[in-house]
Amino acid sequence: MARWILKPSVAKPFARKMGLTAQVLERTYKLVAERVPVDFDPRASASLREVEAVNDLKENAIVRADWIKPIDRRFPGQRTAYLLLTVSGIDQANAALKGLTLAGRKIHVRRDLDEPKRCAKCQRYDNHFARECKASHDTCANCAGAHPTSQCDTRDPNDYRCANCGVDGHAAWDRCCPTLRAKVSARITRKADVGFRFFVTNNPETWVAEDDELERAPPPPTIWSQTRPRADYAGDPTRPRDRPTMQSRLDRYYGEPEQSSPPGSTE
Repeated sequence: MARWILKPSVAKPFARKMGLTAQVLERTYKLVAERVPVDFDPRASASLREVEAVNDLKENAIVRADWIKPIDRRFPGQRTAYLLLTVSGIDQANAALKGLTLAGRKIHVRRDLDEPKRCAKCQRYDNHFARECKASHDTCANCAGAHPTSQCDTRDPNDYRCANCGVDGHAAWDRCCPTLRAKVSARITRKADVGFRFFVTNNPETWVAEDDELERAPPPPTIWSQTRPRADYAGDPTRPRDRPTMQSRLDRYYGEPEQSSPPGSTE
């Protein structure tokens, strides 16, 4: 019935009978594209149409795309970032979850996590926003100090301190925070299709357990995982030059031939 009502010949007269402001829209799905080159412009409609054409998606299947982290919060010299995709239609979303070629690179795509909202003032995941926060003072998301995050001078990830779990080495906004991961796990376990890589349909190809895919997938990168190798091997003449890059691991995951990395390249 849902497929029937989405047909243009049915949707238009149906909406007209319901009222002038009624619309029949296909359900959208949130996806996260990891490590997308920062020179990609998600605001340009031509860029999105090109992604659809290259990956055999329907035209206008990608409703919108937004950088997850604001551009002004990027680190100097940052080359990749995470992109939030809004895709129309469950079949198109599942097709995108198989991986997208974007800006000339093979990109790993996953379902967006149902994360609780974090207050920008107290940094707690208590489902309230800063304008509703009853805390007496601001708490920094980087170092857990009693000041606004915008006034923090801490730039070294080693000096970060989480305001939620009190652990050094990561900030309150880090997706690997144990407190956040616990809250996310509690939310997603209530979903009917929890534990599956795709949005489950009648197609058996969508009945893929997420654990099976995670065994093959490259580990999700963090800020520290990207900067640590450079610190560990800085000034070391014995540094291995043939260390596999993140892109080579992605190519291997998607079945593409692995290419040797140029000397001195980093992830």
